[in-house]
Amino acid sequence: MTKLFGVAAEFASPDAVRTAAEDLRQSGFRAFEAYTPYPVEGLDRIIHPGPKPLLPLLMFAAAVLGAAWGYWIQYWGEALNYPINVGGRPYNSWPAFMVGTFEFMLLVTIAAGFVGMLAASGLPRLYHPIFEAKAFERASRDRFVLCLEAADPLFDATAVRSRFERLGAERIDEVRA
Repeated sequence: MTKLFGVAAEFASPDAVRTAAEDLRQSGFRAFEAYTPYPVEGLDRIIHPGPKPLLPLLMFAAAVLGAAWGYWIQYWGEALNYPINVGGRPYNSWPAFMVGTFEFMLLVTIAAGFVGMLAASGLPRLYHPIFEAKAFERASRDRFVLCLEAADPLFDATAVRSRFERLGAERIDEVRA
């Protein structure tokens, strides 16, 4: 016997799924997610009303660290490890290091953004229990699915099912993990 992951409801319009999400949020539910064929205006703020992710801050910190690291690598190579006097310029010639510093900063920033995006979205994840829901089959084409997870402290499968029926869901499925 598999464990209950949650209850998924299929809605026909973005307004219906937005209304259902607002109802769930106002009722105190926190562990629910929406699956839509395209972004629905305002739905993200209803489902995740908290502070924004730290990804921009992480990328800024990576940019500063990458620039410092890139400059240090060039300085170490040119001035400390293998100093060669080229045309009488100083060993620590910062204008000559700027292109390499900028490129290294971009490399580290992009890598941090990519890794941060994967961590924030929980990827790579090859399987999710919502894939088993019948209501989810049309979520990438023309239907809007809302799944309330059993992990929510207020979750009661029967009450959730009747709430989704009252909100106008066209199809309601129990999702097994």
